[in-house]
Amino acid sequence: MDGLERNDAAERAVKEAYTLLQTGALEQALALFERAEQLFGEAGDGPRQTRVCTNKALLLARMRRFEEALDGFRKALGGFEREGEFIRVAEQWGNIGSVHRDMEQQDEAIKSYEEALTIYRKLGAKEREADQCTNIAYALSMKKELAEALRWYREALPLYAEAGSEDKRGITAGNAARLSAALEEEAK
Repeated sequence: MDGLERNDAAERAVKEAYTLLQTGALEQALALFERAEQLFGEAGDGPRQTRVCTNKALLLARMRRFEEALDGFRKALGGFEREGEFIRVAEQWGNIGSVHRDMEQQDEAIKSYEEALTIYRKLGAKEREADQCTNIAYALSMKKELAEALRWYREALPLYAEAGSEDKRGITAGNAARLSAALEEEAK
């Protein structure tokens, strides 16, 4: 099989994996993502291989296979760094943070979200920057650091407004109001 044939076979595997995902056949979809990742690698198509690696890691996280998901996101992060796709690098940091959050490793989650936040700030991606602020706020809430969490939710509000993301701004305002009320109750 030459490079073009490998790419074609990999593309078919990805399409079939997405179809299987819709039916809930997660293990079969995972096997196809792994096959596509291998074929793109053999064809020398690093960018596609990296994108499939991300899809595979997202699926592993969904399946609660967290250590494997972290490995996949880290591998994808390296691939996107080599390609200079910094928005994708930031996405991987966010994904890594979310896996740590789900593993109840809030300090590690916060560190990863901060990495993503730094990149989004440099890129001027306001909505994504706000998303990381709310991710940090949520992780801090899980650590019972409510005042600091509230500060991060409040930092996200103008960013969402600037990005025109009214739905997310509204949700974040609600979270901030609930935290503020909890802090007031705690102070009594």
